[in-house]
Amino acid sequence: MRKTWQKTLAWTMTGVLAFTLAGCGNASSDSSGSGSTTADGKVSIIITNGKGEIASQWAQAAKDFMAENPDIQVEAVSSAVGDTVSLLDKLTASGKTVTLAMMSPDSITNKYKDFGIDLSQEKWNQDTEYGVKDANGKIAGFPFSIEGFGLVYNKTVLDKVEGGTFDPFTINTRDKLQALLDKIKASGITYPVAYQTENWSVANHYSTQFLNQAADPNTIVDQLKAGTLDLASNPVWNGYYDTLDLLVSPEYNKYGERPLGKYYDDAHVSVGKGESAILFNGNWAYDSLKAVSGESFGFMPVPVDNDASNPLNNKIAAGPTNILVINQKATPEQQAAAKKFLDWIVYNKKGQDFLVNQSQVISAFKNNPYKVSNPLGAALAEAIKDGKTLPFSSNYVKVEDWGSILAPDIQKYIAKKETRAELAQVIQNYYKNQK
Repeated sequence: MRKTWQKTLAWTMTGVLAFTLAGCGNASSDSSGSGSTTADGKVSIIITNGKGEIASQWAQAAKDFMAENPDIQVEAVSSAVGDTVSLLDKLTASGKTVTLAMMSPDSITNKYKDFGIDLSQEKWNQDTEYGVKDANGKIAGFPFSIEGFGLVYNKTVLDKVEGGTFDPFTINTRDKLQALLDKIKASGITYPVAYQTENWSVANHYSTQFLNQAADPNTIVDQLKAGTLDLASNPVWNGYYDTLDLLVSPEYNKYGERPLGKYYDDAHVSVGKGESAILFNGNWAYDSLKAVSGESFGFMPVPVDNDASNPLNNKIAAGPTNILVINQKATPEQQAAAKKFLDWIVYNKKGQDFLVNQSQVISAFKNNPYKVSNPLGAALAEAIKDGKTLPFSSNYVKVEDWGSILAPDIQKYIAKKETRAELAQVIQNYYKNQK
């Protein structure tokens, strides 16, 4: 969804924290600074949700969970805009111990590397491959939501251009992408692409894709930190920028003459109405697209070269974007209660329904029988089922750094105010300073 954690870094807090107190009983105090048990002996936990758009669903989930676990009292807290980091920090600063916190995957290897407990032995690991590892290589992150990004397209437009049902996975080379853009232009659409250039989009998302040239993206990150990878001569890194040059060019991009600007809303209106056909974004973009029209949308991969057999050309980036982490400072009883809540999401029918049907979140768990109705989410879920996905590359970087430190240089490159060689040096210098 649009308010996923990558985007919130570019936004400021609006509104207030929404506190949902479910259940009854007064909490007693303990050494942690927050209640671990209620007056009537229930285990009391605080769970935080950073996806503000599902605040009501989160509150209802807590109530449904407590109805089946009467020995546990849950205080469900949601952020107004999905800023999970600020929410956790604020509650902690107020003296409360958050038992179960929603955060971004990179947090447990960076800012919150000492926060979580080892969840490697939990049963739900058998039903997902998306458990997130901490700095010690132990699974500490429960994958709450799966999201992905790629080239989002208006299905109605491309079906018409193709004269039948358009298959996005046939566009598996850069030349095929350019040929498609030419066909769209020939159909009467002046600008096939509406490319928005917000910092999180051009940096955290688009510009991290080159990390997937290794089976484990951390391998490339380690090489950058060691100074052993020369980006300027790396074919994959260059390939993604060759494709970016095509997408932002004045010939195809609605904003090509002035590529930098606040184009997010206009880009979605353009593609939603079929005035343009393609934009680069994730499944959260449907929130904006559906407000324009009822047309259907899909995903196609971002081609990096002209080798049709290259896996990078045939898959979409997908992975956990919000994870739930259990606080090691919570009491053993609180930790056990939080584990029950995680199991409830995975194995209880109401928990499964809360995740997919009510929240429209793509489940990371194979045993969940439900499917999201959001067409972009459905397309992503289908790609996951068919094995046509790559790791969500943003999870392997410090997103706040990419959004603030590196994004300005990427934007300068797009505006032709910085050379590719200069951009390569900026990124390499950044990583040489990482410890």
